[in-house]
Amino acid sequence: MSFETPAPANHLANIQSLRGIAALLVVFSHLLVIEGKYSPDQSLGSWMNFGQVGVDLFFVISGFIMVHVAMKMQRGGKSVMEFLFARFSRIYPLYWLVSAALLMVWLVRPDMVFSSFTTEPNIIKSFLLYPDTRDPLLAVGWTLIHEIGFYLIFALALLLKPKWLLPFLLLWAVVIGLGQYMGANTHSPLIALLFSPLTYEFLAGAFAGWVFHKWNAKFALPSLVLGLLLWAATLFVLISAGHSMIENHMGRAIHFALPASLTVYGLAGIKTNLPKWSQTLGDWSYALYLTHVLTLTLLGRFWHIFAQDSLWDNIPTLTIMTIASIVVAGLTYKLAEKPMLNTAKTLRRRFFPPA
Repeated sequence: MSFETPAPANHLANIQSLRGIAALLVVFSHLLVIEGKYSPDQSLGSWMNFGQVGVDLFFVISGFIMVHVAMKMQRGGKSVMEFLFARFSRIYPLYWLVSAALLMVWLVRPDMVFSSFTTEPNIIKSFLLYPDTRDPLLAVGWTLIHEIGFYLIFALALLLKPKWLLPFLLLWAVVIGLGQYMGANTHSPLIALLFSPLTYEFLAGAFAGWVFHKWNAKFALPSLVLGLLLWAATLFVLISAGHSMIENHMGRAIHFALPASLTVYGLAGIKTNLPKWSQTLGDWSYALYLTHVLTLTLLGRFWHIFAQDSLWDNIPTLTIMTIASIVVAGLTYKLAEKPMLNTAKTLRRRFFPPA
């Protein structure tokens, strides 16, 4: 098989479904926070905090997809610009829209936006997704800062012949390790980002994507089974030991990169697609990721008015919150994100016409 041969497009339907599952996991983790903040009692256990592994799944998926995209692109400066245009037009427009809505709330009620911050975010850096010591205005944007950092460096691979992709990824991994050894995480936020251990999760996905193309998705089912078993074993051990979600970035990479990359590889390679609803949720996943905290917070403040010191109201209210978050995400996708994506595709064809 030629190294440049892309994976069949239908394989990626499962990856889209996995995006939806990852976003839903993050929603679950924030339900725990909302319940603790607005209800006098807790029905959810601290283990729900492990829903944050959805972020680790997102990072691995990004690495996998970027290799898939790179396989189909020509090499050279024009391809680098087209790649970055496609990535930036995917990330920024909806992020700006949601951040702008949040900024409008801040102008009227700053306490509603910054109540969980020790210092106010830098608005300009927030909108640019530029590394800072403070979280961005839209708090989940910290993960998008890592996404943008990965895209900028990965784009350099499009200047090299495809056969150099694997050495490029290996060298990148070594450089991050050296940076960690030399204490790069103690320097400026930009340097810390460039040498962040979380990049290992992107690289794990990229390696999985390289193997996927090189081996034509061989051993997909065993990989999926092994990945799911590793997920179960890892989470069981951590939860049984009384751990909450791992906050240390190197710890996250060590514990979650391997099971996530095996799962992504396996799902991309199996012939059976996941249910249609999960693919739809995958289409809405970015909107869900950006809007769910706002939806949960708004409903949480309303819940706080009538919340009782008993668990009878918790489960139905949390269920309604979850459904509402998905509905808001679906509306955001259809009314805002999808038109933005269509516009971006039109501009991409205009700016970068096929040779």
